[in-house]
Amino acid sequence: MFLKKLPSDTVFYSAFNSRTYWNDTSFSNALYTGDEFVMLNTKDSSATIMSNTIWAEKIKSFAHNYKFYTPLTHKESVPIPNDSNLADTQRLYSLIGIEHVNGAECYHIQIKILPSAEEDDPMKTLRQEYDFWINKDDFIPVQYDVAFDLVMNNDTMYQYERTILTKYELNVLKDERILTMNAIPKVYKLKDYVPYKRPELLPLDTTAPHWELLSLHDEKVSLDSLKGKLVLVDFFYKSCYPCMLALPSLQALNEKYKDQGLEVIGIDPYDSKENGLEEFLAKRNVSYTVLLGGKDAALEYRVSAYPTMFLIDRSGKIIFIQVGYGDETEKTLEDLIIKNL
Repeated sequence: MFLKKLPSDTVFYSAFNSRTYWNDTSFSNALYTGDEFVMLNTKDSSATIMSNTIWAEKIKSFAHNYKFYTPLTHKESVPIPNDSNLADTQRLYSLIGIEHVNGAECYHIQIKILPSAEEDDPMKTLRQEYDFWINKDDFIPVQYDVAFDLVMNNDTMYQYERTILTKYELNVLKDERILTMNAIPKVYKLKDYVPYKRPELLPLDTTAPHWELLSLHDEKVSLDSLKGKLVLVDFFYKSCYPCMLALPSLQALNEKYKDQGLEVIGIDPYDSKENGLEEFLAKRNVSYTVLLGGKDAALEYRVSAYPTMFLIDRSGKIIFIQVGYGDETEKTLEDLIIKNL
């Protein structure tokens, strides 16, 4: 990332050119000149431009992706903390001491955020800690850790990550064109930003699009193979909290009506066996069929939020669509299942 401070800018406060790599392959590139914000797609060599004069508020909504001091700011104050951030009584700041990171003498500062969830909240944060190591010479944060302990739907979860700044230089920007539109390679096709429009739901009584996918047990399952059954398809993924809340209801419906002709199918477009999906489902006693690799299916079914559920009748027609999960979802589904079995 190359940066230059823009004191009068109210969006990012600095121009920047940022490129992100995964396994030595560039997969994301962003440029902010002070006048334009550009997102470059390295896969198809396209670049989407957002003018600051038209899309300033929208550009600000991306700001949390381009800051380092994660816990010191709210989205409304990115990238610089405001007074309310520092006066927040839920945040406890401590100077742990002086420590060395990559040869630099650093202040080690810890921030603990006190839990605020209600007792009956199904998602509770038990611990939220941030540790920063800030170079004493230039006040650059060269390392930070994030640690969470959570209870989600009666399951304990732990998340930890460490970010290390291994190399940086100050005041040595050799060519300022790197922060202008001239930095975009000629092969990129430039296009103006168009706001995302959520796809319309499939009309009811539409024939459900065909899919054939592999289960967690490497068995091929297709919609055609379920002809003659009432099929409840749930598009979900593991780290989606509303999806997690829906699983007990779907399991209850499966146990209650599977012998009467109901087939409950979970389709996960994102997770794999390797990242613990099988264990995740086992903890929740999910015994109905879960299929993997459903990204194309999700597109055909116009899924734009998770979970999204489709009830497909015995003739293969979609008779009900549920986006999201709420208190009445299980009852609504059960009434329809009874009516259509």
